[in-house]
Amino acid sequence: MCLAPRPHRLHYRKGRQCTRRRSVSVFLHDFGRPSYHPKLLLSALLFAYSQGSFSGCKIEKMIAENLAMQYLTGQLVISYRTINRFRVAAGMENLLRELFIELNLQLKMEKLVTLDGLYIDGTKIEANVNKYSFVWKKATEKFSAKLQEQMQVYFQEEITPLIHQAIELDTQESISSEQLTEFAQLLEEELAGLSQDIEETPVKGRDERKTKRRNLKKVLRKVKDDFSVRAEKCEIYQETFQGRKSFSKTDHDATFMRMKEDPMRNGQLKPATTYKSPLKISSSFTMTSIQIQQIPERSCLF
Repeated sequence: MCLAPRPHRLHYRKGRQCTRRRSVSVFLHDFGRPSYHPKLLLSALLFAYSQGSFSGCKIEKMIAENLAMQYLTGQLVISYRTINRFRVAAGMENLLRELFIELNLQLKMEKLVTLDGLYIDGTKIEANVNKYSFVWKKATEKFSAKLQEQMQVYFQEEITPLIHQAIELDTQESISSEQLTEFAQLLEEELAGLSQDIEETPVKGRDERKTKRRNLKKVLRKVKDDFSVRAEKCEIYQETFQGRKSFSKTDHDATFMRMKEDPMRNGQLKPATTYKSPLKISSSFTMTSIQIQQIPERSCLF
């Protein structure tokens, strides 16, 4: 007998029946010590989540003290270790996904929700990253443009006069990291040939070939250790943005957004990276939930 006062979440019979009908055979085992029934644990977890309790220790305390939880668990005291093992068990993610879909279908069949109009309500979830690990798209594009300009000038003034093979550069196109690797190989070949020539035909006194070799080594270090590294870094950043204006170095999936909490009250971006999780709601029921990295919610209208 349930002693919880009405109205209460426990008296929502359709939701309990939906939980009972779920196939939980994947969590049942024929061997080992007697276990708690998966339906019991799942009901306790869903009720605890609905009350805002997500910690295993808090759920254990809730099972021992809360009247509604005692009704769901049959007055059994379940350890937080059992709770944590159950919710990370293999197959739990698929089970919750199927349960969410079935619950939505049942709500539709019972005419408790309508799909004619959905309300979008979003929330921003702060990511656990370094707050100073931001990378801005505008700054990257500005840095990349300056790098391309420096490389074009350096190649025309420093590299071309030093090597016998002509290097054709299109001033309208940017120099990629792959091209820089090819240039470095070309410089190494030129340097190896020049060093062999110096060893085979030594010259007493001042030798212009040695001066050229020193210049080639200097240019090679510049291309390999400077230009190539910076160009590859810019290319990786551009691929990581994926249409966004920023990302975090320690978590490429996170994006810097403006938060509602503004402790400084200056309207600036909060120094933290965030995800945005819009919810599609009908009659106070969450119908769909996705996680996006873009700030606008227009991408959620599908």
